[in-house]
Amino acid sequence: MSNFCKGTYVRIFLDCRMAYWSGVGRYTRDLVRALHELPDIEMTLACAPGDARVLDDNERVKNVEVAGSPLSFGGMQALAEAVERARPDLVHCLHFPTPWKCEVPLVVTLQDLTPLAVPGVMGWPKRVAYRWLNDRAVAKATRIITPSDATARDVLHFFPRSQGKIVAIADAADDFSVGPVGQIPAGIPVHGKSYIFSMGNTKAHKDLPTLLDAFQRLAPNRAGLHLVLAGEEPKGYLDARLSGEPRRRAHFTGPINDDQLRALYAGATIFAFPSLYEGFGLPPLEAMAMGTPVVAADAASVPEVVGDAAVLVPPQDARALLAALAKLLDSEDRRKELAAAGLARARQFTWAHTAKLTAEVYAEVLR
Repeated sequence: MSNFCKGTYVRIFLDCRMAYWSGVGRYTRDLVRALHELPDIEMTLACAPGDARVLDDNERVKNVEVAGSPLSFGGMQALAEAVERARPDLVHCLHFPTPWKCEVPLVVTLQDLTPLAVPGVMGWPKRVAYRWLNDRAVAKATRIITPSDATARDVLHFFPRSQGKIVAIADAADDFSVGPVGQIPAGIPVHGKSYIFSMGNTKAHKDLPTLLDAFQRLAPNRAGLHLVLAGEEPKGYLDARLSGEPRRRAHFTGPINDDQLRALYAGATIFAFPSLYEGFGLPPLEAMAMGTPVVAADAASVPEVVGDAAVLVPPQDARALLAALAKLLDSEDRRKELAAAGLARARQFTWAHTAKLTAEVYAEVLR
């Protein structure tokens, strides 16, 4: 990376305390590992006490433990003290929590603004705190990275003073797709059978009810077709929304690891993604990288991610989703066409490229 002075290192402090949270965790781990492949960056990584290290200490990496919740005043102060001790050239907060004070340039990644953009996702007291923390990040940041143009527009809409600070840099899934493919969990009876796979997140903006509505109508005419949802089932969730044969053929996986997740993607006939709001939308990209055709809601950042390599349907339209799923199930040729297009599309998103663009932001800020 030639944007820094030749023969010198730039010292970056990265807040990795959320490296094992869902969503932001994968971004944190993969970006940090890709940044380490660049030749002229030294990193200090702030870690939560007791967490596994994203990278071990070496000549260009130093881990420091920072106590306190990243979302608390104590955690913000502890982060500021760690930054002061590290004396970096630049701080990059990989989520919206920021140091209480910061005397060097600050880059902040805002993954999404779901609680502000989607009513009902978060109760009002937490929503007030969430908005304050994001507003503070926008005010303090020299540059703001978002994973999509859609999120960039949201940040500008909710926080107009972000004008001129935002850079959209996409996430990736290339590291995920090359990992080992495990076994589908033993309790999921889909071996040798056709199944639609989706994420089992039941939050309002994920719009799982639209997929269940479509499956309730689709399954009776498709002998042996199953629906598999990644994650834990809230008590009685499927019983309240499905009945008869469709209910017997719908399954939450329970807790799974990445090897099992890859197996579920790879074995699926179709990956369905009805989500109404995503900061980036990693699951469709992961599915495409595993060679699985995708049907998704035409909402928020998802069209940016999938391009022409997936079938997009109007959000919250169960009939349109049903029609798209049925058409794909009936056409093996179309599924193969989409799978090939998805693989080609997924290859355009790499963590090496994400890291390169991120480092260019660092260089621009330090200039």
